[in-house]
Amino acid sequence: MRTTKRCSRKWTSRIGDGPDRRAVPAGHRAGPSGGGNAPFLFHTGGFAEEAAKDWVRLGLYASLEPNVVRPFGEQTRMFADLWRIGQGLGVEVVVLVPGYARTGRGYLYDHAADRWRPDSVPLPSVVYRRSGSFRAPAALVREDLALFHRRGVLHTLPRAVSNKWTFYRLLTADAALQRYVPWSRLASGPQDVYRALLEVSDVYVKPLGGAQGISVYRLRWKGAEGEARWEERIVPRRTERITQRFQPFTRLQLRRFRTPAEFRAFWGTTKLGRCLVQETVELPRTRDGRPFDFRWLIQYADEARVLARVARVGRPEAVTTNIHTGGQAVPADTALRGAGIPHPDGLLGQLDAVALLVADRLRRKYGPYAEVGVDLALRPDLTPVVFEVNPTPGRRMLRSLERHVRELSLETLIEYAIRATRVQSPGTTRKGESTDEGW
Repeated sequence: MRTTKRCSRKWTSRIGDGPDRRAVPAGHRAGPSGGGNAPFLFHTGGFAEEAAKDWVRLGLYASLEPNVVRPFGEQTRMFADLWRIGQGLGVEVVVLVPGYARTGRGYLYDHAADRWRPDSVPLPSVVYRRSGSFRAPAALVREDLALFHRRGVLHTLPRAVSNKWTFYRLLTADAALQRYVPWSRLASGPQDVYRALLEVSDVYVKPLGGAQGISVYRLRWKGAEGEARWEERIVPRRTERITQRFQPFTRLQLRRFRTPAEFRAFWGTTKLGRCLVQETVELPRTRDGRPFDFRWLIQYADEARVLARVARVGRPEAVTTNIHTGGQAVPADTALRGAGIPHPDGLLGQLDAVALLVADRLRRKYGPYAEVGVDLALRPDLTPVVFEVNPTPGRRMLRSLERHVRELSLETLIEYAIRATRVQSPGTTRKGESTDEGW
């Protein structure tokens, strides 16, 4: 493990922007979770102010699941690993959950019991949003994220970036990136989708804010007949959140149509509203016929760097390659060489360059952030394509790489928090969208 000098800058963390803020009860223990007390200063209008000496506090904002063993779903172990790494580098890792702006409550890690316990938590100097969707009411989440954004401590890209149409417009407005973006259209209903299918005879339809391959359809014409293919989950997605079982089993579904009326009837079963219609990019395939695309993990510490290159390999007939719909993660270079694609090292360099361009464009637009996952592919002529980005990339795919890669990715998150605390004090509004909904 690389060593990072502890941050010696004293920092102040507080919440007290409105009349509904409550003081932390007297006697609340602060400082590193492993022990020791740090002084508190109490204010009638806020939770608390803490002089944490040389410790940095990093907050992970996540959805709370109804499981005492895995309160943060499949990320629970990752959060504990971040706490462990943070202890060695002078960073206290805590978890914040929806409603924090009203209650000041979060979770501290109890190492002896190996569990997260609820407690009062002062506002950290750096916060990472770690969930893309939340079980809690949307109003609570917006209120929390607005607070983090307003106080200048949120270092995750806004949720708006996950909107595929927002991301498409951002990239097509950039002269250096527009050539890597597939043909796309925004659709508000079946008429728009059908019109796009007539224009481009083979397309993918995706929910604007979807993830994990959910509700993705491939539509194409075969002669006078159209067909829709999609993958239906056999085990409900919620199972992964409340148990330790990962069961990404799907069954392939097929629906045919010949007329606009038949298509509208099918479309009514999808429950999709506004969505993205995107040209089908024929993916490269392994020697046994399995399609694959890529996820690049870009992280910042002193500068942007590629931390991981993963190929997602689907089944031969698969609609998506996503790990949560049955895809397999392998090292990107392994997939390229296994497919017999010439000059794989040069292609990896091209994909690196495109992913880093995307990361830089997002940073110029929204300000500093810790990491982003960039989803890429290769056209038949081996030109890179950018599909979308994930502001809260998970770590499941990293299990396919050498073991130290996951550890390094977590250590980089800790290193970023240290550097961000040095250069930025809470209370400074960060660059980006001004609406609560954007974050």
